[in-house]
Amino acid sequence: MRALVAFVICVVLAGQAGAAGAASPTALRQAELLSGLKAHRPIRTITEPAARFNVDVVRALDRGYPRALQRLDDRLYVGLGLQPPDRSTRAKLLAAATSVNAQYDPVAQVLRVRSKPAPKRAELVHELVRALVDQNVGLRRLSTLRPRDRDASLAANAVVDGLASLASGRRASALPREPLDRFLTLEGTAGLGPGRTFIAQLRSIGGSFAVSTALRTFPKTTEQMLHVDKFLDREGSRSVALAQRVDDQALHTSETLTASETFGELDVRALLRAFGLPGAERAAAGWAGGRLALYVGADGAATVALVLRWDTIDQAQAWRTLTPRYVLAAFPGVEERVCPAVDHCWVSGAREIASTGTGALTVVASGSAGELVAAALAR
Repeated sequence: MRALVAFVICVVLAGQAGAAGAASPTALRQAELLSGLKAHRPIRTITEPAARFNVDVVRALDRGYPRALQRLDDRLYVGLGLQPPDRSTRAKLLAAATSVNAQYDPVAQVLRVRSKPAPKRAELVHELVRALVDQNVGLRRLSTLRPRDRDASLAANAVVDGLASLASGRRASALPREPLDRFLTLEGTAGLGPGRTFIAQLRSIGGSFAVSTALRTFPKTTEQMLHVDKFLDREGSRSVALAQRVDDQALHTSETLTASETFGELDVRALLRAFGLPGAERAAAGWAGGRLALYVGADGAATVALVLRWDTIDQAQAWRTLTPRYVLAAFPGVEERVCPAVDHCWVSGAREIASTGTGALTVVASGSAGELVAAALAR
């Protein structure tokens, strides 16, 4: 039988009798005061042994970020040079999920608390704010957003965590050294940096009403979260068309679009910073739309294409100028060669890496058919 101790925190209003346990009335009161949100009903809290807690947080991870999507991202990250083909992000995702000691689950509407080690006050307040956001505007909608729109999911979660960070005082820790670890950390803790700044800016502009509006109608892109003026103007992303098939009759090859997902300004920032390239924020600021696509040939070999649309041709050209530095950092030891159909191309074993663009559109493709896919998508 599962070892599970449940109790209810009955501290909806100031002056109501406090319940014993990890989520003390003072912690909830801090969450209410600093978030500007009120509890409308008791926050159900469950204290669990470490093993049970880990099972539940991993279940929540896989519900919001399904295993099939994790496996897809593994292939996409290989194409971006973030990890070798024989590696997976799964262990890193599990380590991050089980490193916490408190987590609010909006689907179950319960705050789970690890019995040992117990959460520190800042972590508890952070999760209480997330519970308050759920009571006031609803957070269950975020649990299905990641499979539909990577960029929108990152933006929405960063806003929620940004408000929680302002109340709890939590901030992002130092970045790890490995590129994949840096990339995942920058995206996973965006709420403790850019999200926090976004909420602070909204408060200075329109007070609690502006924050409440952002929680009800989350930014649609990380561009809106990173630039509050674009959120206020509701500036959307520009569409990026992807060919369903890319053929080369002369070579008798055909690459089929198997999957794709949005790739936003935060993704571009994190990718550049993962490899220590300077000026990441400035380079990414011209983002207007993007998708990360997986093409697979008849032999099962994969090619990953990063297709970005920019606000201006000059910004697109700046990205095309930066791309060789990114490629050399992401794929050490590549050899450059001349490829008439694209701006630049490199070879590393069986992998072709090609970059090109047309107007405000740029393409970087990496895989068995890098040159072919890049040239076709840039037409």
